Amino acid sequence: MPSVPADYQPAEFSLTAAVRAHLGVSTRQLGRYLGVTAGFVSHIEVGRRGLSAARLPRLLWLSHLLPPPLGQGQPAVPGPALFEPLAPLPAPDELLPAWPASAPEPAAEALRSRLRECRLLLLTHGEELARLQGRATQLAHRRWGLAQLRAVAPPADPDEAAHYARWLAELADDLAREEPSPATAAAYLVLRARVAGLRAEVAALAAG
Repeated sequence: MPSVPADYQPAEFSLTAAVRAHLGVSTRQLGRYLGVTAGFVSHIEVGRRGLSAARLPRLLWLSHLLPPPLGQGQPAVPGPALFEPLAPLPAPDELLPAWPASAPEPAAEALRSRLRECRLLLLTHGEELARLQGRATQLAHRRWGLAQLRAVAPPADPDEAAHYARWLAELADDLAREEPSPATAAAYLVLRARVAGLRAEVAALAAG
């Protein structure tokens, strides 16, 4: 555990936020390790409060996991691009049949009605897909952060090492409770397939 020089004045509010963002931990989770409340962490991050000299070494310990120049850790793995419900549609597949331009008006109106319906469904399902993708990305980031925390040697002080080990176990328990059930994971895959189908149908109808 690093010692704190008497004249050391870190920008704790930015360092605390950087540690949380990099490791994917909440204010409550970081507060448990630092020995303060989630509200206290929030106050630190807006510059209203500061850590005591007794608790600051724990924050400095975690800051070593930040990527350079703040620490010696690894850069966070970027998450996948999230689905954008309003993104431009791809060109229709060349293998899809084009709707005849000379279609009778009743048929043309039915196609226009279907296009409006599909666009509304695409927007609704796309927003839900983007929400689920965001949650999946957050969980993946938290798994990565926990792996980084587990990979480093524990603090040399036995009491601090025991505290660190308990904290890692609590993070693992928190993560396990957030993992999606098999049914939720299956529903996510079905939603992805449905959105992909709607995008293809809208592209084909719009090109007709």
